[in-house]
Amino acid sequence: MLADDRPAYPMNCFARIRFHGRLNRTALESAMAIAVSRHPLLAAVVRRSGSQDFWVAADQPPAVQWRNTPLVESLPPLAPLDVRVEPGLRVVSCEDAGNTDLIIQVHHACCDGVGVLRFAEDLFLSCALASAGVWKSVLPTLCPERLLDRGKFDQTTDRLLKMMSRQEVGALGASQFRKRTPEPLVPHQARPDDSSPPADYPASLTRRLDGAESTGLVMAARRLGVTVNDLLVRDCFLTLKRWRKRTGDQSGWVRVAVPVNLRTRADRRLPAANMASVVFLDRLARHMDDSERLLDSVHQEMALIKQKQLGATLVLTLENSRSMPGGLQEFVRPDHCTATAFLTNLGAVLDRYPVPQKEGRFVVGDAVLQSMEALAPLRPLTCAAIAVVAYAGELHITLHYDSRVLTVTDARELIEDFTGRVRQSADAQVTSDSTIG
Repeated sequence: MLADDRPAYPMNCFARIRFHGRLNRTALESAMAIAVSRHPLLAAVVRRSGSQDFWVAADQPPAVQWRNTPLVESLPPLAPLDVRVEPGLRVVSCEDAGNTDLIIQVHHACCDGVGVLRFAEDLFLSCALASAGVWKSVLPTLCPERLLDRGKFDQTTDRLLKMMSRQEVGALGASQFRKRTPEPLVPHQARPDDSSPPADYPASLTRRLDGAESTGLVMAARRLGVTVNDLLVRDCFLTLKRWRKRTGDQSGWVRVAVPVNLRTRADRRLPAANMASVVFLDRLARHMDDSERLLDSVHQEMALIKQKQLGATLVLTLENSRSMPGGLQEFVRPDHCTATAFLTNLGAVLDRYPVPQKEGRFVVGDAVLQSMEALAPLRPLTCAAIAVVAYAGELHITLHYDSRVLTVTDARELIEDFTGRVRQSADAQVTSDSTIG
């Protein structure tokens, strides 16, 4: 993630948590200190010694930044994080007369999306306790020493050898990855490495599926014998196909990059860290003519990835590349499109804690948590990243887009297209149930 970080395309993740009401500043600052102390990588900077980089504790841990500003649909402009000069965590509280947006910004070298949400849960639980005047922690015990074992997959020698033996399929996939060049969503040139992100970075839009629609999506997946993630990937492909058709060229590969969580049961007490890999799903236009066949192919491919533990393929390939000419730089070339779009489903948050609620929503003092959004980073020539988070029975779908390539109108049309297709997938269950009835 350090090698892939560049000023024009910062390797930063975001979460925005929207509250109705204002948070107690003293409680939030106390909660921030507690949450940061539990996640050492978020309070660290990178230092180089010889030819290697190391994490070291920052001179000053991150603190909450406060802004009084009107709250609008998009996030406020934020400067990229540089973990070589500052900790890889920034928390900004934006307040207006009656509402609060809490923005968590993290460098991807520190942790992945699951890690960001784990930190966010610690922050909110600590803040809720402090707001209620209760200081006894109910947070689960974490084991910082587990950070030393990152990348070892928690495998014994026998299990590691068995995993490696399954990587023949992964090796074929890696070969296809190198040979195929996916088409960007919109034809454009990557920005030079010495340029900056757009002035409105990070540009985003969010749409929501209500409780009935979200339940319908889960039921539709069960009826079809697939996962919700399979449906989201299928609908993403159909959306990208339509957008590629707008350019008049449908001859190239469309690729969706999907992260894979590499945490095992032994990592339940792991603090925030980057324990994710990415798999790449490729399709040509003709592969997407039949939506049912497309769904079946996505389901079969994702099942094979899980069965063969192919999420580890990219990590093992990157590890091996360190000893090869060019090393990691070959994988992070800015002139090479690695994916047409990025899609991550981060699952449910704050769904396993006995916390105060109001109409099914998390309560922090006098504020009620209304929604949670996540933004994945953008890479050169990948100008759209979609992240899905479930909260209070609803799905929040957020598009992070490159405003140098897509206009606001383009971005709205793109997220509406994708969200509309997801709603159709959910409606299929409703229609089926009505027919049966």
